[in-house]
This record gives sequence, C-alpha cells and structure tokens, in this order.
Amino acid sequence: MTTSKRRAAIYCRISQDRGGAGLGVARQEEDCRALCERKGWEVIAVYPDNDVSAYSGAPRPQWQELLTDVRAGRVDAVVCWHVDRLTRSPRELEDVIDLADRYGLELATVSGEIDLATPTGRMIARMLGAAARHEAEHKAERQKRQRRQAAEAGKISGGGTRPFGFDEDRVTVRESEAEFVREGARRVLASESLASICRDWQARGIMSTAGKPWKPSGLRRLLASARISGRREHTPRDGWEGTRPLLGEIVADAVWPAIISPEMSDRVRAVLSDPDRRKRVEGTERRSYLLSGILRCAKPKDDGKPCGFGMSGRPRSGVPRYVCPNVPGTDACAGTATNAERTDSHVREMVLGALESPAFIDRLRGTDDAGTELYDEIRRDEEELEELAGDMGKRLISRKEWMMARQPIDERLQANRTRLAKVSRMAVLLDFIGEFEDMEERWAKMNQSQRRAVVTSCVRSIEVIPANPRKRWDPDRFVFNWVA
Repeated sequence: MTTSKRRAAIYCRISQDRGGAGLGVARQEEDCRALCERKGWEVIAVYPDNDVSAYSGAPRPQWQELLTDVRAGRVDAVVCWHVDRLTRSPRELEDVIDLADRYGLELATVSGEIDLATPTGRMIARMLGAAARHEAEHKAERQKRQRRQAAEAGKISGGGTRPFGFDEDRVTVRESEAEFVREGARRVLASESLASICRDWQARGIMSTAGKPWKPSGLRRLLASARISGRREHTPRDGWEGTRPLLGEIVADAVWPAIISPEMSDRVRAVLSDPDRRKRVEGTERRSYLLSGILRCAKPKDDGKPCGFGMSGRPRSGVPRYVCPNVPGTDACAGTATNAERTDSHVREMVLGALESPAFIDRLRGTDDAGTELYDEIRRDEEELEELAGDMGKRLISRKEWMMARQPIDERLQANRTRLAKVSRMAVLLDFIGEFEDMEERWAKMNQSQRRAVVTSCVRSIEVIPANPRKRWDPDRFVFNWVA
C-alpha cells in the first residue's frame, strides 16, 4: 500500500517591503521549499502576501485564497517560516486550529515543529501567537510615539507620492501647483462644491501628482491638510480604523513654508469638516435649477399659516418652472409655481443690488470680524490640546485625566469650527462685491454651484406668494429673508 504525498501550500508574508522587490517573501519561500523537501511533501502552490500586515487587519487576499483551497480539500498541509507569518491575531490562529481538526490539516514551520493534532502542539502555537501579538502591539505603540515626536518637531513625514504644491524634497514650494492650491481654497470658501472644482480642473488639464484627474475625495484631503499652511499635523489612528480622519491635531509649525495662511487654512478646514456641507453644497451638483430649496412656498394653508415647503424645479411644456411639489406624505400644498428664468433673473438683480449697498457690506465686514474672534478661540483650544498631550507624555497626568480634560475642549473646537465655516461663507463675498456692472460680469462667468453660493450667503430663504392671475409677472411675490 502506497501513501500519497502531502499536498503542501507555502504561505509567505512580509509586513513592510520598503524596496518593493519582494526579497523577504522570496527568502521565506526558499526556506519553506527546503522544509517540504525534507518532509517529502509536494508543493502545489505558493501564496505570497507581500507588504501586508497581519496585525493591522488589512485584507490579505492570498491568505483568504489559501483558506478557500483548504476548505475545498485541495491542500493537506500549510508551511510557513514562523507562526507569526500566518497571523498575529489569536482569533485567526483558532481558525487555523479548527481547520486542522476538520480537514486533518498539518502545519509546519521553518522555525520549529508544531503539531496541531496534539494539545501540547496547540498550546505551543497559541503561546507563539500570543507572544507575536504582544510584540506587534508594542511595536505599534513605539511607532505611534515616534510619529508624534516627529510631528511635534515639525519634521517631514516620509512615504507615498510627493504632496501637491511641493517639490520632491517635500519642502520647496512648487509655485506652478501652489497657485491652484490657493485657487481651490478660495473656491471652497465661496461654497463651490469639490466636484465642480474637479470638473473645471480636469477641463483645464490640472492633474494630481500621480498624473490623474482630481477626484473630490483627493481634493478634500489636499485642501483640509494643515501642510499647505506650513503647519505639522498629527493624525493618530488605531489599527482597527480603516479610514484616517480628515482633520488631525496641529502640533507644530513645520520646516516647510506655507502656501496659504493659517487663518485661511482653518476656515477651509472648518468648511470641509462641516457635516452639513455634503447635503448643502455637494447635493447642488445634481440641480440644474439655481434656487431649488431656497424658494419657499408661502401659500396660506387652512390654518392661515404659510405652506413653507421648499420649491423645486419642474418644467411644464418644456418651460422651466419652480413649483411647490406634489409629494405624497408631506405638507406640500402643490399650489404655487413661478417661471424659473424670470425668477432667477429677479433674484440675481436683488442679490447684486444688496451687495452694492454699503450697509450690507458693513454687515459682511462685521461677520468677518466675528470670524477673527472664532479663529483666535480655535487656536487657543488647539494650544491647550498640545499642552495636555505634553503633560501626558511627561506623565504629569494619567490617560484618564487626559481624556476627561480633552473632551470639553474637543466639543468646543467642533462647535467653533462649525460656526467659523458659516461665517466664512459670508465673509468670502468680500472678494466678489464691487460695482454692479463688475458683479454682473463675474456672475456671468460663474457656474451654477458658484452662483448658488453667492445667493445662499446673502439670503436664508425667499418666500413665494401665489401668483395674481391678473399679472403675468409680479416681482412683489418674492419676500427675501436676508442674512442678518
């Protein structure tokens, strides 16, 4: 009776392949093949996960494929260099032990024999797995501390492609790109959507450092980064977090120069981190009507109160109109409509007329002063967070004390950033206002998203009274609720 050879699968993994050549994986495979030859096992496949950490929880496609082949009965044994190459998670190790029970899977490692069929072998595997987990957690903690120290010193963070706006040394400003960073910041402060900016840049041939068209997500991270204001940002992230937060903690002035001022950067960051921005601005990209949602139906209901429902664009016989929609299950009365073209023109005239008023300009300047006060408050809170982190690093306070002290500061920061975002949307109009004819010219060159930003910065809403059947066009139907 002949005994068939074990069908062995080699699994290789290296967490960081800095050279990108896969040499670490290749060395593991060579040692594992030698082990299979000594055991008389047939190597049927190699599953390499190069530059993938088991501790971080990142997907390991080759590891998943190996488990699938084991369950399908195509693999009898798994060979690796060490148990920690399989996994640094005790939970995943238990999955391997379960596979050994169910399918008679054998495990062999170059670093020593492990027999998963015996209690002693399993105990050794679990001890090795626990030790690997412990070492990985300590390594991660050391790396986190090193990254924070580098950030607090204002040093350059390595890795990845060069940041847009800077040369390969990551310090020298590349002016040909920096001008677009400044342009993007100004347009965001004008409440233009990121998608609108990306489409415009693509049409003009402005590409990212990877040579690809800009996407809203990438542009958002660029403009929200403290780097472009010459400041060092630290964004701690635990291993289980899949997405890095948009805003980190500003911990120091950087060793590179600023492209935009810290004040402008803080306003951009406040706008882009505003949770209501996506609903308020990004949603306008799907609108072909300027005033959808801004116009409010003012037809009296049975109780005498106005309908108040937001009007939306609906054409009739090819003619664009704004209507109070007939939406089942809502309070919309569906009893008010107005010609879209004439309404847009009337609202434009009213808004530009208001922006020509010295009183309205003074009001906007007042909101700009309020923004300066908010900016100062935000900077004070950020400095307090830096001091708290320093106290914890020196062990003057415990982690619990640090978290308790940090919470109210974080809440105050979030509230002030939200307020600053709203102030900025109005203050940025100071770059738009001028002589009536000049504003008309600027308006004509704007896209719909930019025009809507101007309108929403001036008015909260516009009530539309039902039409008088005796008048074809009545501008008195429109009641403006101006920004106070």
